[in-house]
Amino acid sequence: MKKILLSLSILLTANFAMAQTANTIYGIARQNYYSYVVNPFDSTIISQVYDSTSIRLGLYNTITGVVTPASATGFNDAINLTGAALNPYDNTYIFIGASKMNTLDLSTGQLINQATLSNPNGASYFDNFRFCNSDSAMYGLARRNYFDSTLMMTVGALYLAKANTNTGVITEISPSSVGQGFALAGSAIDPYQMVYYYSTGSNLIGLDMYNGSIYTNATIGTVTNQYFDNFTYSCADTALYGLVRTNHISYTPSPWVPGDSVAHVDSTTIKLGKINPSTGAVTIISPIAASKGGYVLNGGAAIDPFTMTYYYSDGTNMIGVSMVTGLVTSNLPFIFNGAQYFDMFRNFDNCKEAVAIRSNSATSVIENATAENSFQLFPNPAQEEINISSKLNLQSAAIFDITGKLQSAFTLTNKEKSTLNISHLSPGIYLVKVTTTENSTYTQKLIVE
Repeated sequence: MKKILLSLSILLTANFAMAQTANTIYGIARQNYYSYVVNPFDSTIISQVYDSTSIRLGLYNTITGVVTPASATGFNDAINLTGAALNPYDNTYIFIGASKMNTLDLSTGQLINQATLSNPNGASYFDNFRFCNSDSAMYGLARRNYFDSTLMMTVGALYLAKANTNTGVITEISPSSVGQGFALAGSAIDPYQMVYYYSTGSNLIGLDMYNGSIYTNATIGTVTNQYFDNFTYSCADTALYGLVRTNHISYTPSPWVPGDSVAHVDSTTIKLGKINPSTGAVTIISPIAASKGGYVLNGGAAIDPFTMTYYYSDGTNMIGVSMVTGLVTSNLPFIFNGAQYFDMFRNFDNCKEAVAIRSNSATSVIENATAENSFQLFPNPAQEEINISSKLNLQSAAIFDITGKLQSAFTLTNKEKSTLNISHLSPGIYLVKVTTTENSTYTQKLIVE
């Protein structure tokens, strides 16, 4: 498979015995193998024939730029440009190749499971998939065809779905199709609100992960020849980040139609931006271009929540951009150790230990979360202290940072109102989790200024 460099407006469809650190990113270390047809008279190469691809789990070091395969040997496969996922709870990396869901062990790089994908509702693909940290499930788009008796033709359909990584079984969540196609611009999961996002190119679609229905549908507010690509969700500040790609176009007279003109993409500039999923408004963060010439579609996107850095690849370099200033903080050439490409990369720490804070309204079942009326948290935002009040019998409260690390624990003795000191917390986003005497738990987001 050749490396795909995005430069046009539309393009389709050694063991790691170490602890996870903030400067490591996982992905596919891929190497292509070729054979050659040689001229028997002068031994010159007549043609090059693609034979196979070796796939191995790879680790990218953001400090050195070195890509190191996790295992001494790989296996022959291809990668689909349909997503990748990293499960930090069982230390696995998952990708799809040749209609099979492949699971690799992060510690050894070994293939530990390979399941053929199957959909009981009909033959389908499983695209743009992501791991949801708040419920440890794999979500993506089940894409299949069906016969429309009204139109008397076969049409495409999309459904939000889950996939079982052990069996390969795809379970559709959406009761009906939510669309007919999607752009390879990325996908994202908000594990707090339980919303899955994908793009049609012109619109950002959010799907309710509880019932598969359309949660938001916003026109992407970019100008002509500008696109919002390679987006992913940041649990560090609960925002959707991506690349604002602007194609610079010139025109020449058409050689075929008198008086008409032909458009040419001269160059592409890349800036970091973020999008409001409710309105589609795009905010450009970078004051100047982070890079020119495009980005690699099958590279991926990763966010380091500790340094607030967004990473993407232009094919030869890994580029890190500050999510605060929009300026390039690193631009390192890939240094390959036994590989040629580094694809479908994901960061280990982003959204780890995330907890859902939106309830499943259809069943009134709280899944690791609650509606805000379960307990009151005020003031919010807060600086020195917060108050918790509830009609429930609360026995304890705990405050976690956005990475899931426990910051404070409290015993609650006053049913009506408890005041908690938070003066030791640094400004940022936290989760307040309360537990009742019946051992039910409820969670709300807290902003500390």
